[in-house]
Amino acid sequence: MRYFITLLLFLLGIPISHAQENLFFEFKETPLKEVILQLEKEMSLSFSYAEDLIDNKTITALAEGMSMDELIGLLEAQTGLRFEKIDGQAHIIIAPISLEKEICLYLLDQDTRLPITETQVVVDSSLVKETDQKGNVKFKDSGKTKYLVEVSGYGSLDIKPTDTCNPIYLSAVYKELDEVIVTSYITTGIDRNRDGSIAITQKPLGPIPGQTTPDILQSIQMIPGVSSLDESASGIQIHGGTSDQNLVLFDHIRVFNSGYLYGMLSRFNPYATEKAMIFKTATSAAYGDRVSGIIDISTDDKVSNKVSGGVGIDGLSVDGYIKTPLSDKSSLSLYARNAYLDILKTQTYEAYAKKIFSNSGPISDRNGNPLNVSSDDGYTYGNSDSEFRFYDINVKYVYQPSEKDKLSVSALMTRNRTLFSFQNKGETKRDSLATGNGGVSINWKHQTSSRQTDQITTYFSSYDSYYRNLELYGDVLEETNIRGNRISDFGLELKSDRVFKNNDLLSFGYQLSNTNLEIDMSYVSNLDPTDNISLPVQDSNLKNVLFGEYSFRKDNGALLKIGLRAVHYGSLGNLYLEPRLNIEMPINKSLRIRTGMERRNQPISQLIEFNQTELRLENNLWRLSDNTDYPLLQSNQFSAGLLFDKNGWTVDAEAYYKNLKGLTSYSQGFHLPQPNLSKGKSRIIGVDILLKKRIRNYSFWAGYSFNDVNFTFDEIQESSFSGNNDIPNSFRVSNSLDIKNLKLSLGWQYRTGTPFTPIKNYDEESKAVTFESLNSGRLPSFHRLDASLTYDFAINPKSTKIQLGISALNIYDRIVPLAIIHRTNQQNGELLLEQVIQRRSLGFTPNLTLRIFF
Repeated sequence: MRYFITLLLFLLGIPISHAQENLFFEFKETPLKEVILQLEKEMSLSFSYAEDLIDNKTITALAEGMSMDELIGLLEAQTGLRFEKIDGQAHIIIAPISLEKEICLYLLDQDTRLPITETQVVVDSSLVKETDQKGNVKFKDSGKTKYLVEVSGYGSLDIKPTDTCNPIYLSAVYKELDEVIVTSYITTGIDRNRDGSIAITQKPLGPIPGQTTPDILQSIQMIPGVSSLDESASGIQIHGGTSDQNLVLFDHIRVFNSGYLYGMLSRFNPYATEKAMIFKTATSAAYGDRVSGIIDISTDDKVSNKVSGGVGIDGLSVDGYIKTPLSDKSSLSLYARNAYLDILKTQTYEAYAKKIFSNSGPISDRNGNPLNVSSDDGYTYGNSDSEFRFYDINVKYVYQPSEKDKLSVSALMTRNRTLFSFQNKGETKRDSLATGNGGVSINWKHQTSSRQTDQITTYFSSYDSYYRNLELYGDVLEETNIRGNRISDFGLELKSDRVFKNNDLLSFGYQLSNTNLEIDMSYVSNLDPTDNISLPVQDSNLKNVLFGEYSFRKDNGALLKIGLRAVHYGSLGNLYLEPRLNIEMPINKSLRIRTGMERRNQPISQLIEFNQTELRLENNLWRLSDNTDYPLLQSNQFSAGLLFDKNGWTVDAEAYYKNLKGLTSYSQGFHLPQPNLSKGKSRIIGVDILLKKRIRNYSFWAGYSFNDVNFTFDEIQESSFSGNNDIPNSFRVSNSLDIKNLKLSLGWQYRTGTPFTPIKNYDEESKAVTFESLNSGRLPSFHRLDASLTYDFAINPKSTKIQLGISALNIYDRIVPLAIIHRTNQQNGELLLEQVIQRRSLGFTPNLTLRIFF
């Protein structure tokens, strides 16, 4: 299968310009006849029509990624004509025949010129209808001279009865600030907004190398400046920040652990995540409590008007979802996923398990001389047992009693459990780690007027992690290690958005939250009870926030956003101000420049606890700041960039500078013993560059990131040193091709190896060790080739579709160490090296998917 997938490299090098699906046409007030002639020439179609029927009809549209049926529907909506297909490819253009006593309308968006599809329409405040996929709506003519038609999100208008199906263009009565500037920023479904944020939508997310399902956390890693050093979905680093410095929200619910299988798989059902907003810099004042990126995930909040759903299976789990209307004004959505790895262990699972648990490799000193140091306690893949279990459930209830009000209730529950054990020379080591994250949120949104929207949101988030390590000799339990972490977080937000007549936007609000956190760290020795340790911790933090921002928005797309966030943390007893500034302006139609500045604070961080875990992976524990041992993490950030977009070419470049203070050696995990807690700071400089070109159904994009992460910890080392996540160079290139129902994607990524601390001298007999300067060495560079292929075919064109998918990560099976960790002990003032652990990259990992949508 590996060799079969490699053939995709050759296929993806051949853009196909005559594909029948996923079209790319751009029309600007183009006469309908010219559009017809172009379609006849390029798509081998034929049209039959009367010349006088199409006179004075024009088309304005960007038909990007559309099917031919969708394009024909758009032509019908903009002209009010009917295109009837006969005998193969021929289309007859006729005037629609209006039924007696019936009013027919085509509703289109004034800005996008696209049909307003599946949107609620209320006639005379009593009759409720919904537009179809062409934006068409019909209702009975009762003989009135005019009708009041209210369109959800577009206000109301008076309609006079006519004998034809008229196209009507409507402007949204309220526009969100995140207006799209570049569609298909990287691929379809990934767009760049005016405020610099990136929006990722599940539909229609284009093909991503190595993926056959729309995993949000894997997809955002296509964005330059967003990466994961351990190849995981949860270890996401944005502009040089660590993963715990990102705020992750799921329908307003705070998520403290976003991955399964030690982060290799996203904790969110791919088909529940409708959209994600990604902020790398210039964050809105509505977001806080983290100093790096924002990942705001939301699920579908539309009222379903029909039953729909899907079921699927891949190499790790089965999943399914269903959306069903409860009434004309309410609907319920249910999503579920469950691993079957306790029943069947596939090749996909085996690849992940080997990466997670196989942590051995050759060990050498600074001169390359091999050293005889334990790396695995006698562990081999054959003398061990491992088991992964995970499941997640999402429920969403949406109730819309009127056009102006909407109530959404969302619930999330996720569980992950890992069991691991191995035996060596009569000794048995058993580990178990269980994590759960979930919560409930309630959001009420009220459109007070056409220019004012108010909303109230409340949420409850719950997180728990429990790790237990047992060490036995024969049947005798010798010692037990426990690491527990529990968080309960309750919050309330009041927010108001007001659009002024000049299109400026004022947003302001109040946030209240209370976070309770518990830590349980204990060690029990049955051989020497005097060594027993128990270190329980219980903290809480009551937070009050006032925030506001004013956005000057110009018709040419310029934006000046000024914001301020005033935060009072109860656990610290201080008030903190977080100013925000974001400027973006066009130089011409193709070129834009931008700059942003912000100050941010973070009252909670993860401590990396490693030495007492036999899983040989970090068991990170969340801890609240106390401004003494665990200071508040503070960051100042500045960014500047330019964006060029013309004729299918997109070039986006951004430079940034960040400084952070309040770091601790416990939160950074330098993998060397620190007798005392040490505090430090960091400076991060970086540049991100994106180049993209689209030629009809073929897309090519390349991203490059330069990153310099510099740490200063005076108590550890006099001079500054590279941070653990310092990656000077990172490059990714991807190709995708859509051919009818077939989607192909192939991508290659490369990055500089991570820093590590080399061994200077080691005595094999006494185990005494000395090290070089901290992080003065660098591991081999990392690179891999990924590919994916999906094919859709319809059982029933209107209701049922089957999707087959095949993907592969690391096609040429290159495995390198991603990190090196030294386990040490201090005895009589001497440092002893007990063990060296190597985390290694993922090997060749195939995956198959089968999915049915209805």
